[in-house]
Amino acid sequence: MKSQGNPFWGEGEGKDFGKVAIEYAAGEDVILDAQFVQYECLVNQAHVVMLVKQHILHQTIAKKLLTGLSEIKKLDREGKFILKPELEDVHSNVEQYLIRTLGIRAGGYLRMGIARNDQVYTDTRMFMREKILSLSHTLLQLLKSLIDEAEKHTETVMPGYTHLRISQPITYGHWLTAKAYHFFDDLCGILTLYDLVNQCPLGIFEMAGTHLPIDRRLTAKLLGFDGITPNSLYTASQRGEIEAKLIAEFSFLALHIRRTMNEVILFTTNEFELFTIDNLYTTGGTAQPNLKNPDTLEVVRANMAKMLPSLIETIMIMDVLSSGYNRDSQQTKPILFQAIGMMEKTLPIVTGILSTLTPRKEHMEKIANLNFATAPDVSVQLAVKGRVSFREAYKVVKELIKGGYLKTSFSELTPELVFEVSQKVLGKKIRISKESISEVASARACAFSHTSEGGSAPREVKKMIADLARKIENKEKYIEGKRDMIANGYLLLEKEIKKNIY
Repeated sequence: MKSQGNPFWGEGEGKDFGKVAIEYAAGEDVILDAQFVQYECLVNQAHVVMLVKQHILHQTIAKKLLTGLSEIKKLDREGKFILKPELEDVHSNVEQYLIRTLGIRAGGYLRMGIARNDQVYTDTRMFMREKILSLSHTLLQLLKSLIDEAEKHTETVMPGYTHLRISQPITYGHWLTAKAYHFFDDLCGILTLYDLVNQCPLGIFEMAGTHLPIDRRLTAKLLGFDGITPNSLYTASQRGEIEAKLIAEFSFLALHIRRTMNEVILFTTNEFELFTIDNLYTTGGTAQPNLKNPDTLEVVRANMAKMLPSLIETIMIMDVLSSGYNRDSQQTKPILFQAIGMMEKTLPIVTGILSTLTPRKEHMEKIANLNFATAPDVSVQLAVKGRVSFREAYKVVKELIKGGYLKTSFSELTPELVFEVSQKVLGKKIRISKESISEVASARACAFSHTSEGGSAPREVKKMIADLARKIENKEKYIEGKRDMIANGYLLLEKEIKKNIY
């Protein structure tokens, strides 16, 4: 009786054999695998070329297989290669197409020395490495936009916050470069993972290798991989783990995006009014004509909250599995696709939001002067100029504020007040000039005086911008180098295919 399921394992079984398994377990596989068709054909072509070179497969058969795989690639580019759900996945669909068009005496050789397991591992890694490089490039655009904006605002004073209370003043350029360093950390984490992903699994067969004299290093080279995975069983058990590691890096990136969006939402409220969001990213109120809502930022914030649960879900799928292949690991595929898709949609939006923010300069500087924000610097200045300990100077400054000697800011502070209050608090007189007080009294003077390495002073922010620019350039070169390696592998593969076809 003919099987209605996958003919590769359903032959000779009853008509309902595997029916529920395909309907339930295959799930979204063929839908998601539509993105793998090109990779699958490249993987099979590299494997066929290697089999010929190793004298495992006759060139006549290889020519038919390579031609058939090229036809599938063309059909797929034209949107005409439709995956059949009853064949479960891209691997069986490609093989069945070749058997149907070439006959089993030619098409039946496709899986000589490989299995669906190492095919899906290889397809997934090829997909992941391409997305890693693409997303990293997009992240570089975000970084460039941040330092471009920072360069315009090295002297734009804004409040700093601790406990969400106004604290030491900074500059807008300092705030932007702080964000850039966070995102650069994320970029480094994502690119570090590339080296793990770009090891070729092809040839591990089910999970223990094969007795055939295959050349795994050749197929890795033809597919643009850096090398091969070192242990077949280890490789099989990596399925889902490397996906989780990428989503983990995305989770940190999502954390930094969420925190940044939250700050921008907060800093653009009527209570803060430090920035203005570009109209592209806002909406109006349907009932309140006065509103300008940060809807886009809120949706970004919500979407990025999904990344950590995706990581946990992936790890929980994998953590109870025994060595080798388990079908559970296939369920990590939709999670990976969703996580990558979400980042692809979100990063350009974040870049647009941050690159079009308008700082309200005068208001920001006014706010930066509230709450005696320069008190730490005034305390240090009294200690240094008055030759007392920091803790003694701290007591004097606290009394100046709490005792009502100053009403709004340190612009009211005079040498006479310091003299009077220090005598009262310490029993000794601190003498300090008006010029020394002015050096730290205002938010602008204070922010500009923070010349310690990494501080908010314009000269330091300019150093950070230059440092980030150098690092961005290095990462651009790294990404281009990796892309060239993949492209060179594909060129070599194409040459080998032509040798075997013509």
